[in-house]
Amino acid sequence: MPSPSPIKAEHSQVTVGIVTYNSATHIQACLDSIAENLKDAVPTVSVQDNDSWDGTQKVLKSIKKKYPFLMEVISNKQNEGYAAGINRIVEMASTDWLCFINPDARLLTPAFQYARTMIRKNPVCGVIGGILVDPDGEPQESGGVFPTPLMAVWDWCGLRHIFPLKHWSTTLKLAPSDETKPRRIDYPTGAFWMLRREVYTRVGNLDERFFLYFEETDFCRRASQKKWPSFIHPGIKVEHYKGASFERTPDSSRPVPPDPLSIYFESLVKYLRKHFPAWRVNLALGTIRTFLKLRKWIKKDEKSERILKTFVEGEQYADDYERNLAAQDDEN
Repeated sequence: MPSPSPIKAEHSQVTVGIVTYNSATHIQACLDSIAENLKDAVPTVSVQDNDSWDGTQKVLKSIKKKYPFLMEVISNKQNEGYAAGINRIVEMASTDWLCFINPDARLLTPAFQYARTMIRKNPVCGVIGGILVDPDGEPQESGGVFPTPLMAVWDWCGLRHIFPLKHWSTTLKLAPSDETKPRRIDYPTGAFWMLRREVYTRVGNLDERFFLYFEETDFCRRASQKKWPSFIHPGIKVEHYKGASFERTPDSSRPVPPDPLSIYFESLVKYLRKHFPAWRVNLALGTIRTFLKLRKWIKKDEKSERILKTFVEGEQYADDYERNLAAQDDEN
């Protein structure tokens, strides 16, 4: 794919990247919040639409000119995934700062002011996240700890309910408060990120093997290894309507999409295989699979059946991905 032309706006300090997929219901509120809370940064906005069929592109076209910032909308002919969309946005960007926000999220505070102040005090800061809340103001997962094979077992074999270890939690909920001191964290949730282009350039692109989920975890892990730690700034608050893209009634003219939990498990398997020895990953996956089969046999409920089914599907998707890569390598 040829590189797109850079988006340029005089005096712009930050490029805001948004990857949309069936986001017609939420995208205007997201853009409104950017206009209100990033106005001091004179943002440019780049939207990559991943072949939405719910009218997202029509909404974007109708509201594009209402905002006081330059906005570029790229309509992709297929859904290449979140990581690929972000990478295309960065290729187009010409600013020193990058901000990635989900289309079902809304900025509630002037994020760029907080991020810029934080960088002045901590020049080696990598990724900056914020406090995430749902539409009712209840805390959501704002980030977490880098997962390991053993932590995956702890998560999916019921051990977290028996041994609730906070320092092992792959998800961290932070309530909004008057606290102003940034908190170091392994990775902030990808619903909102802000970072300097220098960090992105040195760490490298988001890994496109992750269609959805774990791309931010993988990036922050690589950033941490290069001495660019991640933080959550409590002054940055973001409302997030979680999972909005999966709520649409499927289009009968299109293939039935995978269960989001299958996609999650696929990315989990890919992440573990990328960062840990095969024997540790295989042992963990085998343990989880055995536990989920036993749980389904004992409980005989729909939830247990769904989790086992999606776990097996996720493993299969990851296996298929690796086989396709190996076949391509053989051809080359």
